[in-house]
Amino acid sequence: MSKESSNSSDNVDDHESKTEKVAAVCSECGTAYAAEKWPDGKILLIGQRTGCQCGATSFVEIDEDEEFPPQANAE
Repeated sequence: MSKESSNSSDNVDDHESKTEKVAAVCSECGTAYAAEKWPDGKILLIGQRTGCQCGATSFVEIDEDEEFPPQANAE
């Protein structure tokens, strides 16, 4: 199911700013967080605006088609 179709009945924008709720991981330590993705692509954590517990402030959206956590020795 696409992200667009999952909200098609509500069409509610978060904070009326067209943000999208996503799962994201810290680009430094890999800790996962709930986040908001803004139209400009910026990802901000929900409830933790200062960044990750490790001090990093860069996050990557988790692709719903990717395995999480990544398997180092997948056979």
